Amino acid sequence: MFLKKLFKFGKDYSHYLEKGDRCLADERFADARHAYCEALEKIEASGETALSQVEDVRQKIALTGTMLGRLNLVEAEHALAGGDREKAGEHLRLIMDLADDGTLRESAERLLAQLGSEVSAAAWVEPVDGCGSCAADAAEAEADDQPDMAGTITREDRLALYFQTLPGDLPERYAGMGEEFAKGCFLNLEGNEEGALRVFEELSAEKEDDILHYERAILYFHQGDSGRCEHLLLKALALNPANPLCTIGLAQLYTETGREPEALRVLERMISDDLLPEQARLMHGDLYVHLQDESNAVESYSTLLASPAHAREAAERLVPLLQRQGRTKEATYLVKKFTKGCC
Repeated sequence: MFLKKLFKFGKDYSHYLEKGDRCLADERFADARHAYCEALEKIEASGETALSQVEDVRQKIALTGTMLGRLNLVEAEHALAGGDREKAGEHLRLIMDLADDGTLRESAERLLAQLGSEVSAAAWVEPVDGCGSCAADAAEAEADDQPDMAGTITREDRLALYFQTLPGDLPERYAGMGEEFAKGCFLNLEGNEEGALRVFEELSAEKEDDILHYERAILYFHQGDSGRCEHLLLKALALNPANPLCTIGLAQLYTETGREPEALRVLERMISDDLLPEQARLMHGDLYVHLQDESNAVESYSTLLASPAHAREAAERLVPLLQRQGRTKEATYLVKKFTKGCC
């Protein structure tokens, strides 16, 4: 037994952390995730766990999971474009298994629901055994074997899939905005923000529309014009107070520009009005952490522990807060239930 322990713990966590960083730089996301899992295991086994070390490794594990999730989303899009609904479902369920990013998981969940999958997306919230690195390995290996799909998916397919990731009634509204609007969205997806903005500006000269205001607002923010971004978001919300993208965009804008009290008010309105309430709760907790108000942060995160899409993210944020408050048993329970083994 001693020899096994000697070989198992012969290398400390920094060895695996450095290996993970190298793999991440090379975009070998599955290898990076596996190395970060090893690093986390070493830290926890040492009995001298520093919160900053744990958080750093967990964030990198979450990042690799998100990157693997994005690879699988590309594969799901390709499978859908080719009419292979079963294959698309497999990739979407891998996203639910690997990715911690709430928006990515919600996109996968939405597409799974559209596919009419027999397996509930909620069943994939937790990996069955450990950290899911085997699934990650398989996911990346399959992605590596595939050719570049960017040129094989039609413009219409890409736009349809993009629209379906939007919340609420926005998929139908975006799809009904017309050919010129679709052209602007496609330019934006291709990275041609200037071209997209010109299209949206021309359409906005013809009519007032909350969607057009939102798309322009985000593009102006990317250009560094936060004032025009805010003006357009407020115009959009005056036209349609229930547009969830405009509301969360305004909260993000206020957070990015140091206007935290205003951001909190927007997030609280989102929660009370049932506009992306879970995502708003997560942002609410993050903002309270930023403001060093840990009690309110714990309250916000705790409400998400029953959420299929956000439970893991909330648990990862809760653990260090509970540890700092001396609530070790609660923190340990969350680690075992939601985040043990690098998840």
